[in-house]
Amino acid sequence: MKRVVVKVCGITEERDAIEAVHLGVDALGFNFWKESPRYVEPTAVRRMVDKLPALVHKVGVFVNDPLIRVLEVAREAGLTAIQFHGDEVPSLCAAVAPMPWIKAVRVGADFDPESLSRYATTTYLLDGHRDGAYGGTGAVFEWRRARAWSVYGNLVIAGGLDPQNVAMAIEDARPYGVDVASGVEILPGKKDLDRLELFVEAVRRAERRIAQEAGA
Repeated sequence: MKRVVVKVCGITEERDAIEAVHLGVDALGFNFWKESPRYVEPTAVRRMVDKLPALVHKVGVFVNDPLIRVLEVAREAGLTAIQFHGDEVPSLCAAVAPMPWIKAVRVGADFDPESLSRYATTTYLLDGHRDGAYGGTGAVFEWRRARAWSVYGNLVIAGGLDPQNVAMAIEDARPYGVDVASGVEILPGKKDLDRLELFVEAVRRAERRIAQEAGA
């Protein structure tokens, strides 16, 4: 199994951003949805981004924003990728090219994986669904269902992940990546670095176990 990408979302503090990178996190998510308790100003993100390694992904999370705001914030904050986490139409998402982008989808009992094919991207984030919410709810879906959906692209699993269950999520879904927010927090936007370290360690152990089984 290939290395699983680890993304930590809802970063609001410089210390958390820098320490997350030291712990081996691959991508940091910054929430620009103003209704979120993890909302952060673009200027604050820029100050953090300027202190981060160039090869760490800096992902801006947007919910139903006009294209012009997405592009303005991306430039101001120094983002390297966009995550559309609302009900954005495919044409709006594609208009941010050549910047890489991710489409997040809410996975409930009636989720149709064919809907992923509407979005011309390489990577999709599958988030646990709770009515009326756009992410950060801690809702979990049946991860094993996602294994067959990899035919549509690279899949990132999100929703209710924590150090105790992320290995099982990887075993079940065999994803490209995992995304965590509340599962490694003290408060919304404030990370518990001990829990984050345990989370990353659990991901790497799951990788090794799967690789060993494949080689047996």
